[in-house]
Amino acid sequence: MIKTILFDLGEVILTNDWHYDCPEKFAAYSEYFSITYDQMEKGWNEAWPLYELGKITEDTFWGKFLTTAGSNTIDIQKAKTLWRKYFSSKPEMFPILARLKKNYSLVVLSSTGKEWLDYKIEKYHLNDYFSSYITTCNTSLRKTDEKIYNLVVKRLNIEPQEILFIDDNEKVIQMARQAGLKTILFENPVQLANELSKLHLFE
Repeated sequence: MIKTILFDLGEVILTNDWHYDCPEKFAAYSEYFSITYDQMEKGWNEAWPLYELGKITEDTFWGKFLTTAGSNTIDIQKAKTLWRKYFSSKPEMFPILARLKKNYSLVVLSSTGKEWLDYKIEKYHLNDYFSSYITTCNTSLRKTDEKIYNLVVKRLNIEPQEILFIDDNEKVIQMARQAGLKTILFENPVQLANELSKLHLFE
């Protein structure tokens, strides 16, 4: 019997932290910092692994990102402002969360940095739905590491098969399944509602 439903945030409830499908954001960064998309990717790939695991602060992340990308404008506050301006949610997911919360404990398992998590919690009132947050930045473990699922089970103090994990990454889903968790590979809210109904969790 499912007792806790574990949700990823990026591309499930909110947009991804790098928000690949937002050309307006990349255009804004390119114009202000005079860097190309490829340069941004280089900066992201250098800084994100450290920020994701809680090894550096957001300010340090943006400094490393911009320096590695080759920008001559190291304006950390502007970089932070742009990230928040173009970050967004998936509004159709919130009624699903509200419905599930009536019968299940909802917990976040997500790859994100500390300051970004704090922003998301406040901006989108996530505490209205979730009782706790297990993230890469506060565990120093990635979701592709089986250890994080062992940690989830230990923290929730229930059996692995009593946890349903919803994520949009197939590799992550496979790892969670290997650890004994029940899983749903997220595609869109309609598909998720159908999958939950099949499991008799969405009456």
